[in-house]
Amino acid sequence: MKLYKPDPNPEAEASRRRDLIGFLEQPSYRDVRVCPSCTVPCPCSHSPVCTCACGPDCISASVEMSSDGMRYPIEPKIAPLVFSFMSLRVCPPVWSCEGHMSPDGTLRRLPQVWFYTRSLVFARLIGDLLAYWHFKKQIANPWHICVSYSESESDTGFSLEPDVKMIDRLVLESLQQDVAVLSALLVSDARAFAQDYLDRYSSTG
Repeated sequence: MKLYKPDPNPEAEASRRRDLIGFLEQPSYRDVRVCPSCTVPCPCSHSPVCTCACGPDCISASVEMSSDGMRYPIEPKIAPLVFSFMSLRVCPPVWSCEGHMSPDGTLRRLPQVWFYTRSLVFARLIGDLLAYWHFKKQIANPWHICVSYSESESDTGFSLEPDVKMIDRLVLESLQQDVAVLSALLVSDARAFAQDYLDRYSSTG
C-alpha cells in the first residue's frame, strides 16, 4: 500500500541539477589522472602528470588507489571497478573486496565496493543503473546499493554489492564476471543516465 508521496521541493531539485551538471563537467581519466597522489612517470615523456598510461589496466593503479598500497594493494579482480568509481570523481571508494571462498567451498566474502557521496542523487543513479543492467541481462546477478558504515558522522557510506536475497545460488566466479561488466560500463552509462535525469528535470520544470 502506498503511504507517502513527497511534496515538490524546488530547492532540492535545483541542488540535484547542480550536482548532476557538476558530475558531467568532471574530467575523464584521459584528461586528469584518477589517483590524486600518483606521480608515476609516464612511458611517453616520463611526465608525472601525463595520462597516456592512465586507465583500469595501469600496473600501478592497484598500489596508487590503496591507502596503504605497498602492504595492501587493491585486489586484482575488483581493482577495475574501484578505478571506475574513482573516475566518477563524485563517489570516492573507501573499501573494496573481490570476494573470497572459505576452505569448505562456501562463499565467505562478497565482491563489493564501499563508497561515499555527498549527493544522494548519485546513489540513486547507480542503483538505477544496476537494475537496468540486470534487466538488460548485461549482468547475471542482481546487485544493489546499501547504506553502509561511515567513519564520519557528516558523511553517509554506501556499498555496491550483490543482492543476496534475490540470488538462489551464490557463485563467486559469476559475481566476479559481473564485476568486470560493471567496471566497463559504470562511467559511460552513469554519464548517460545523468544527462537523461537532467533532460527529464528540464521537461518537467
